[in-house]
Amino acid sequence: MPLTPAAATRDAVYVNATTPVRRPSAPGTSRPGTPSPYELAQLERWSGRTEHSEAVAMLQRTGNDWVAAKKAYTGRPGRPMLALTRFREAYVNALLDAILAGCRGATKSAVGSQNETSDYDVTLIGGRQTWSAMKEFNAVFRSVWGKESGVVFDTNVYVGTIPPPTMRHSPDSWLMRGGNAGATPEWQYAQEVASLSKIRRFMDAREWQHYVNQVADGVLAPSPSAPRPSGTRFAHATHARGAFSAASAMCDAYAGSVARILTSEGHARRPTQSDEDFVRSMEHRNENAVMRARNILYAMHTRGAQDSEQSFLQQRPSPHSQGSWRTQAGVSELNSQALLYAMEAYHSAGAVFDVVYRQQAGLIDRSDLVFSDFVQSFNEQAGDTLKDLHHYEKDPGKAFYQSVKYVRRMVIAADEVLQRCGGPLDPGAVALLAAFKELGAKEGVLLRLRGGTDSAFAGLTDEEKSAVATAHTREVLGIDSLRDFRRKLLQLATAVHVLRYTRCG
Repeated sequence: MPLTPAAATRDAVYVNATTPVRRPSAPGTSRPGTPSPYELAQLERWSGRTEHSEAVAMLQRTGNDWVAAKKAYTGRPGRPMLALTRFREAYVNALLDAILAGCRGATKSAVGSQNETSDYDVTLIGGRQTWSAMKEFNAVFRSVWGKESGVVFDTNVYVGTIPPPTMRHSPDSWLMRGGNAGATPEWQYAQEVASLSKIRRFMDAREWQHYVNQVADGVLAPSPSAPRPSGTRFAHATHARGAFSAASAMCDAYAGSVARILTSEGHARRPTQSDEDFVRSMEHRNENAVMRARNILYAMHTRGAQDSEQSFLQQRPSPHSQGSWRTQAGVSELNSQALLYAMEAYHSAGAVFDVVYRQQAGLIDRSDLVFSDFVQSFNEQAGDTLKDLHHYEKDPGKAFYQSVKYVRRMVIAADEVLQRCGGPLDPGAVALLAAFKELGAKEGVLLRLRGGTDSAFAGLTDEEKSAVATAHTREVLGIDSLRDFRRKLLQLATAVHVLRYTRCG
């Protein structure tokens, strides 16, 4: 439970203000600029002001759980969920402003949808200690609310480690030190491996190995439309297997690290259970515990990545990272390893470039991106689709309309990959791509269901929405089960990957 305004005021002194105020840090806090206990109490009193008191009460009635709050309040008369989203944004911004006041050169940015059902994620940009500010935010939020911000507010704080691709041309960017990083094979390989790890995370080991074999066999097979010597085909297949193997190793490291923290905190585990299976089971049993472990690891790995970035810029040894990461590709690999632990984050630069900077913020256009960027984006959209199919596995209809955002982005990226690879796909894959495009149409049924504000579906219950989504998916794809949806998704991904490593390997 969070501290109520009454509990917070019991032993604290306040300053009446409309926003949290800065005070000197209390003895024993981690560094100058850390919000003191007085500041935290004042923040609690601020959140309990008249205009926010009902929002706090609404959250408490749903167990301080944003998913439960959305189910209880979205679409209700008076738009109570909108009041919650306004409180969330104000609270998160106030706490971050208090913390960032002690982090020189750092700012925050929130890019994304602004509706009743969207999340509210914030990226910390600039400065050299943003990893510490992120760590503080999570620790402070945890101490006040008793849960992670991802559970209470559907809010995650990230550290901006990937500049816009336009900064490839800026001498002040670490991307440009020594040349255009985006154009080097080492950079592209590191980012592509990171993007493949998103797909691997939402497959079990057996399914992943079967998938890798299918891709490698397809790359190795002769093609009348694009003849290749046997040695070239073997080299392409070896390249593909190497990238997929490296992606799997990243995920093994992720599962092992999260499992160690969960085990150390006393969470029960079967003796023969693998790290991967243990973490997945904990995601269902205790999502908050997994979020806490990941937030801890994200801050730790981000510190190493930021130290390496500064070491690269200044050409000096890095005190907190392993190995001698003295190249752009090395720094980017550490960034991707850190992002693996972040909640709902992209693992690769290409996905950030394509979705965040191009589609959402409109800061760049497709000409600013290279082929590998679109491959990375395709991989991550496919992986995030698998993520939602896994997350909503108890309600297939909801899984269909929740994942459609990523389906739409995936087919957009697929078109770019095919165009730049010189395609085409085989006829079966072409038809499958067309079906997924119809499923993810901008004004299509699934996206309208997902938005939650379409008048045509406003009066439907959750069960009725799921039934509509299932019927539409059956009509377009010819299937209505999650198993078959995954199968078709991976059929398309296999075809794109085979083309990628055959034509552009």
